[in-house]
Amino acid sequence: MYRNRTIKALLLTILLMMLMNFAAVSEENDISSDFRIDSYGTITEYLGSDTEVIVPDRINGIEVKNIGSSAFIDCINIKSITLPEGVTSIGDFAFRGCSGLTSITVPEGVMYIGEYAFFNCSSLTSIKIPTGMTGIGEFTFYNCSCLTSITMPESVTSIEKAAFYNCSSLTCIALPKGVTSIGSGAFSECSSLTSITVPEGVTNIESSAFAGCSSLTS
Repeated sequence: MYRNRTIKALLLTILLMMLMNFAAVSEENDISSDFRIDSYGTITEYLGSDTEVIVPDRINGIEVKNIGSSAFIDCINIKSITLPEGVTSIGDFAFRGCSGLTSITVPEGVMYIGEYAFFNCSSLTSIKIPTGMTGIGEFTFYNCSCLTSITMPESVTSIEKAAFYNCSSLTCIALPKGVTSIGSGAFSECSSLTSITVPEGVTNIESSAFAGCSSLTS
């Protein structure tokens, strides 16, 4: 009798473990089905409909390393995105037109954010540029009109053309000491900007860099 009970308990334990494993695999497959990823670890397209997106560190057994060009373009329903620690680059147009996006967690390992990456993300309120990035590309945060806070590391040396054009909710910004160049229209139409700290090492400020900054006093 005791032996039969032991065997039954063992079989029940094995069955429960199998069910838990099956559930975990099913959940992983469900998440993975929301993304297309190539053999190099680049997410090429988001197919899901979630408002809060947590990108897994592996998809179909492949480590996620890059967010590809236009991967999340015009995903207007997304409100927040968390990227995994293994991501090193965000491609051009990656999140362009994600007008409902309010927050994004960008890991410190990201070394490149492409041009137009957050173009017209008009609900984005803050962004922390990862340590190690050397420049803010052209039109990267164009028309991020709700952006109130930008944190840039000392490694940044250039702010390119129209990088923060019409970030009309920005009130103040301190550029890193290493910045030497500010591109054309970089902060144009930042109409709430009252102060900006430009480091002594800046040797090039292109035309209309601060055009339309009607509140700028210092």
